[in-house]
Amino acid sequence: MVDFLLEGFVFLLIGQQLPKVVQGLQQYATATIVIAVAVSVGVVLLLRPLWLVLNQLLPRWMHTRLGGASEYDDDTAGSARRAAWDARNARRLRGREVVALSWSGTRGVISLAAIFTLPVVTDSGAPFPDRDLLLFCAFVVVLVTLVGQGLTFAPLVRALGLRADEADQVRVRNEARSASVEAALARLEEVAAEEPEHAGAVESMRAQLHSRLIRYRGRLDLLQAADVSEVPVSPEYEAALRIRRAAIDAQREELLRWRDAGQLPDEGLRVLERELDLEELRLPTRSP
Repeated sequence: MVDFLLEGFVFLLIGQQLPKVVQGLQQYATATIVIAVAVSVGVVLLLRPLWLVLNQLLPRWMHTRLGGASEYDDDTAGSARRAAWDARNARRLRGREVVALSWSGTRGVISLAAIFTLPVVTDSGAPFPDRDLLLFCAFVVVLVTLVGQGLTFAPLVRALGLRADEADQVRVRNEARSASVEAALARLEEVAAEEPEHAGAVESMRAQLHSRLIRYRGRLDLLQAADVSEVPVSPEYEAALRIRRAAIDAQREELLRWRDAGQLPDEGLRVLERELDLEELRLPTRSP
């Protein structure tokens, strides 16, 4: 809500200052205004695709790593995270993808906030040179990119034949799940060393995490073997989901019978139904 209000406030400032800015343009020749606007818009539209192409040509070691360093970067979880990151960055962007990413570079509140930092006067008290022209160029850039590119982005993507790679999205989620489980296993080793009296609880949790890790790695192997954009369907996985949902439905029906027979109060029924609802919400709806 705060973000929405701040954005609305910034665009409100445009409407408040635009008449004054347009009036200040009277001191410039029409050709000067047209050239300044064309250069500003042109640089903004060309800079993004140039950077995307340059980024593809840079050596991999120069690419910025997201997330920074971690205390687990030297263990198994850190190695898996680095391997997944390197694998995703190994593929070069295709021409159509560069075009789509370039067209998605809309400018908005940040550009307006930056241009509003220009002072009205200099230290000597004189008006800031060309302030109205700079403000007008920024307004036009925001209008062209936010409205022009924003409204035409969806038709452009459809015309380029691009669509989301569902298998890649599922692969990323399972890579993240595996990395998180490996981090949890590493933390359990620390807990086991610090609290040896709770070895039983640690071992139980370790067994659960290992079971999850095996399941996530199995999904990754299935996706790797399929090597398609569509999510492959595993009969065993689908059967397991049906069985789990059938078990939850049976539990819910039995709880209702207990309530109807007067053996379970409504408050207890609500608590137990929330537990079943939470378990059901954790089941995937379409893709693993």
